[in-house]
Order: sequence, then structure tokens, then C-alpha cells
Amino acid sequence: MTAVSVAAVGCAAEDPGLRQELDALRAEMRTLQRESAENARRLEALAARVEQVQARPAERPAPAPAAERVVPPPDLAVVKVTPRAPPPAPSAPRRTAPPVPTAIPLAEPDPVAVEALRKPGRSIAAEAAAALEAARKLDGVAGARALEQFADRYPSHPAADNALLDAGRARLRAGDDEGGCSALARVVATYPAGDALPEALEELAACESRRGHPAEARRLVERLTRDFPDTPAARRARQRLAAAAGGPPAGSAASERQGAVP
Repeated sequence: MTAVSVAAVGCAAEDPGLRQELDALRAEMRTLQRESAENARRLEALAARVEQVQARPAERPAPAPAAERVVPPPDLAVVKVTPRAPPPAPSAPRRTAPPVPTAIPLAEPDPVAVEALRKPGRSIAAEAAAALEAARKLDGVAGARALEQFADRYPSHPAADNALLDAGRARLRAGDDEGGCSALARVVATYPAGDALPEALEELAACESRRGHPAEARRLVERLTRDFPDTPAARRARQRLAAAAGGPPAGSAASERQGAVP
């Protein structure tokens, strides 16, 4: 034992606290020694097992038996099978459109026109001119009816719109306001490009005013003055509008003076 150890033991013998600490350190050192010895033993055992495993001969798996070759018989026939299509999925019930009448009513041709075609040396134009001349010779409601029949029979004739205009005027003179206004409305609706349209608009506006429809009458007058501003019918309509408003007639010297810019 060295001098330092002897001194430490002597100090420990004199100090009880130091002796306890020294005993604890010695106990821990003995525990570490035992663990170290145990680890050394385990290490030697593992080394021996490694040597045993290395000394074993390598074992190889036995080769698998070769598969026998299947030879098809000579009378084997190859048949191509078409796959069956799956059944169609159920669909919604088919809806059919309701029946729509498509029949076109047949109109019987005018017997007078057909007869004119049968007569040699005569034309439809000559027949129409004769019918119009005969209708204009009649007066009152009879003449109006004859003119309307002429327009019905020859709707493409150049004078058909004027015939309806004259028929409307004749009915108005005879006191048949409803029939006269209907004939004028027919001119406006059927012959928008005819030369009788301005006067038909003027007189139809007067009809609507008498019927108690001022808004419709004003609409017709506005259409007349807008689409046919230079016609006598449009000038008369503007004069009536100015008179109804309490001003001088349109186109007069007084109206021009009032409208002049100083």
C-alpha cells in the first residue's frame, strides 16, 4: 500500500463520512468488475458460435425436376369463340310526341279564274280588268262588296290594295263603320308596300279615334308621318295634330315663324 493510500485509510478511519463514501465507491467498482467479466464470457461464447457456423459446409437447394413437356394430340381443333355481348341496360320508356295535325286544307280555285284559263284568246289580266271595272260601277255596300270580291279573287293584282281602300270608303259612306274600318285594316296588314298604304293609315287612324282608341290612332299617325312624310296624307295628319294641340297648322307661315330661331 502506498503512502497516499495509507494516508487515505487513516483519514477514512478518522472521518466516518469519508469511510462511507469510500465503501460505496468500492462496491461500485466490484459491480463493474463483475459486469466486465460477464461481458467477456459472453463475447467468448459468441466467438465460438461464429467459428462453428463458419465451419459448416454450404448447403445448396436441390434442383427442381424439369417440367414435363405437354404435347397436344394431333386431332385437337382450335375453335375461335366470339364473346357474347352483355345484354343492353334497361332504358327509360320511350316518349313519343303527341300527334300534330299536318294536313293542309285544300282551297278550291276560283271558278271564274279557272273558266278564264279555259277560254281561248282571253287572259287573267283581261278578266281582272273587266271585274274591276264592273265593281267600280256599283255604288254603296254593293260596290264595296264587289271590290272586296275582286281583291279576294286577284290578291296579286296591282290594284287590289286600292280596291280594298275604295271598298272601305264606300262602307264608311254607307254608315258601315265596322266594315269600313276592317277593310282599311286589311289594306294596312296585307299590302304594306302598296301605294294605297298612306291613305289607308290616315283613314284607319280616324276609325280608331272614333272607336275610342286614341293611343292606337296616334300610333298609326306617327307611322304615317315617319314612313311617308311627303305624302298628302301625312301632311293632312300633321295639320290635324297641330289643330288638336291648339297651334297653327303644320307647314303654314305662322308655324314657320314660331319655329324660326331669332
